[in-house]
Amino acid sequence: MPDSWRARLRADPIPWLLELENPAIRYLTLRNLLDRPADDADVVTAQGAIPCYPPIAELLASQQPDGYWVKRDYYLPKHNGTFWVLCALGDVGLTAEHPQIQKSCEFMFTFQREQGPFCRRRRVSGRGIVWDTNPGPCTHARIVRFLIQFGYGDDPRVRAAIDWLLAAQRGDGMWDCGRPTRPGCLRATHDVLRVAALDPEAAAHPAVARGASVVCDLLMESGMSRYHVGISWTTLQWPPFDHSLVSTLDSLARLGCTANHPKMAHAVDWMLNRQLADGSWPLDETSDRPPFDPGPTGQPNKWVTLETLQALRLLLDRPQIKESPEQVNQ
Repeated sequence: MPDSWRARLRADPIPWLLELENPAIRYLTLRNLLDRPADDADVVTAQGAIPCYPPIAELLASQQPDGYWVKRDYYLPKHNGTFWVLCALGDVGLTAEHPQIQKSCEFMFTFQREQGPFCRRRRVSGRGIVWDTNPGPCTHARIVRFLIQFGYGDDPRVRAAIDWLLAAQRGDGMWDCGRPTRPGCLRATHDVLRVAALDPEAAAHPAVARGASVVCDLLMESGMSRYHVGISWTTLQWPPFDHSLVSTLDSLARLGCTANHPKMAHAVDWMLNRQLADGSWPLDETSDRPPFDPGPTGQPNKWVTLETLQALRLLLDRPQIKESPEQVNQ
């Protein structure tokens, strides 16, 4: 693939991303920005060093023997329980070839119901431990996403989970775990698109084209709280536990959307304008108690920079043909 996209940058941060200090960033840069093959010597070395990177090594060392973190309730505590840890680890280049990741994935599968959805079990007064009756599509989608990232994409359990997720779409093209009369949830819809961006079969489903069209039209709009999200489009966050402009652009680009759409073009221009003089992007916000420290806010950040470059490359190096997400599956 040509490197014309790099000419749009204020400076080239790739040498910074390739520094040995963070092998996960180095591995993902080699694979996703420089197109090095999986068997390239530098790629193999970098990937092999990821579990030894101190923040990741400390996180893996804190895993409980049965494969969970902190509590058997996979969701709690928020932002550093098992679910949140695996969401973050799915983005750093680890796979189920690592025995601790495999153990955690099998722990998560114990929460899958017969029809495919992942549900929590809660203690209810007078009833003991019971299953949730209304699984949330946002949490479910994130579980499916990290299972695909870890290598379970062809597992029948994951295929059933994807089928359930696609069938849960609302009539307005969005997903939501609340009342059908309220506006759809942008975070949940964003999470479903992130799954589809990793799975060709899901990407070809008509529900995904409808959802992508809705999200594309909402890009950069203000007043997003009505869509049940807590941050604005113009917040650079890592890990992206809320909806995220960068990860949304990445997903839409992988689903075939281009910068021909005016909202996409506006978002791309905004991202380019946020780039710092040294070529990096800053971290605006992170969650309280993240699984591991992504770095100080307000400073150049390798995680944000890598994620942003991956999205921009997909959009800036592609011929601008399609007019909107609705054309993706035609």
